[in-house]
Amino acid sequence: MPRLPASGLLQLGLSLLVALNAELLLRLLAPAGALAERREEVYGALSLLALLLILATRWLPRWKAYRRALGLAAFGYGLLHGWLALGTVLQGDPQNLLFLNQATQAAILAGVLALAGLLPLALTSSNWAQRRLGRRWKRLHRAGPWLTLLSALHTAWAGVHFGLSPLAWTSATLLLGVGLLVLHPRRPLSKGTT
Repeated sequence: MPRLPASGLLQLGLSLLVALNAELLLRLLAPAGALAERREEVYGALSLLALLLILATRWLPRWKAYRRALGLAAFGYGLLHGWLALGTVLQGDPQNLLFLNQATQAAILAGVLALAGLLPLALTSSNWAQRRLGRRWKRLHRAGPWLTLLSALHTAWAGVHFGLSPLAWTSATLLLGVGLLVLHPRRPLSKGTT
């Protein structure tokens, strides 16, 4: 079976098509007044999905060629999510964050930190940067799983419900547990074990 070339332009084009299709679907299905809020939620979900798919490439080796595109898409969707959230949740004024409860402020801070952490990863997602940075590139990009966990916690805490309900705490705890399993370093089996 022939494989598609995993060029950066092809991957970026595919991720933009997903966003365009989501936008068109939202325009068809969302009520007129809720379009901006729904877009914000969809782009946040697409960002988290792309980050989770990057983690899943551990078990899906054929997807490894698409990690760069998924990472860039995650950053792009996260940026759109943040921009739209600024407009809908904070009515365009970051100072409105002060009027939200502390739990919601913490949830939003987790999302902002995750997005800020994705910025250097996106800026160094090229062959040139990888060659130029050498081992430091790998060390930098090892932050990806931790940023995914932070994004998942942001989603569980803030999500569409705003506030830490028992369901959100349960989700956050489960996500933390799964995150620790994924991030746990693998140890090679010794020759004496089967």
